[in-house]
Amino acid sequence: MALYSYLLLWMGTFLGVQLSAFEPGTPHALIFGWLYGINALFYLMIRSGCSERLKDPSLTFLQMATGILATTAILYFSRELRGAMLSIYFMVMTFGVFALDRRGLMLMALFTLTCFTGLQVFELSTSPHSVVFSYLIGHWIILALGLCWFIYVGGYIHNLQTRVRDQRESLREAHERLSAIAIRDELTGLYNRRHFLERLDEEMSLAERNGSALHLAIIDLDHFKQVNDQYGHAAGDEVLCRFSNLASQGLRRSDLLARYGGEEFVVLFPHASKQACMAAMERLRDAFASQDFGFSGAMQTSFSAGLAAYQKGESAESFTHRADTALYEAKAAGRNRIHLTGE
Repeated sequence: MALYSYLLLWMGTFLGVQLSAFEPGTPHALIFGWLYGINALFYLMIRSGCSERLKDPSLTFLQMATGILATTAILYFSRELRGAMLSIYFMVMTFGVFALDRRGLMLMALFTLTCFTGLQVFELSTSPHSVVFSYLIGHWIILALGLCWFIYVGGYIHNLQTRVRDQRESLREAHERLSAIAIRDELTGLYNRRHFLERLDEEMSLAERNGSALHLAIIDLDHFKQVNDQYGHAAGDEVLCRFSNLASQGLRRSDLLARYGGEEFVVLFPHASKQACMAAMERLRDAFASQDFGFSGAMQTSFSAGLAAYQKGESAESFTHRADTALYEAKAAGRNRIHLTGE
């Protein structure tokens, strides 16, 4: 944007020289050559990442200061067009409206006013007879009022941007929370039943297409109703959370663990053999059985589980039904065991 703006300004200055609206000896090639060289350096600093080490990585202050100095140099040769050429200062200020806060805009406005005042003082000291004092004061007041307007409007725009950015961040966080609620169980933090069923269809499709192994375990905590009845629902929640933490830590990251409902949990084992799945479930059963709970030092915890291997071509209902049947066989056999079916 800066390079395009300077190109237009260069064309206007060149035409002004040709039409005698500027001093005949205006060194426009030198001014804009220097300006493009400085901006090329800024571009290289930004593209190379060198500017990231600076407090202002976009180099907004430096780019605006360069533009203001170049504008002041052009104004020196602008003759009677100076009043109209003051608008170039405002073009440079526009460059910072969306990047600077009100304090930054005040600093740039003060720098602009200082440069223009220095130009006027220089002209008064070198050629006082050619200066129209009323024009001098008028130009200064117009510039000062315009800069004040930029400070006010720019600060207002910056505040709006900040509020929009904060609102966008709040909406993003709310969306993430809603997304988590949609797929997570509130108590245990595990995936919920709906998300598990969605993933089950995906994993079954992959196993069907690739011919890879896929096992499903349905777990039921033994005598869980007695825990709630004897020690209260808070104790029951602690048992559920303890089991969830053990399972999350003991299973592979590729295994899908979810709360199926109540005291039932499910584990999906992709790309795992029957022996590996049984070993993982046995380790989890031993770890859960060794847990101590503050509300009862004598309570023994265990679970029963049914494990089924996916059979090519079967539906999700059939797959889960066979694992559920294996679970009830494990409970009927005395609980605290893992029953395998589907082989």
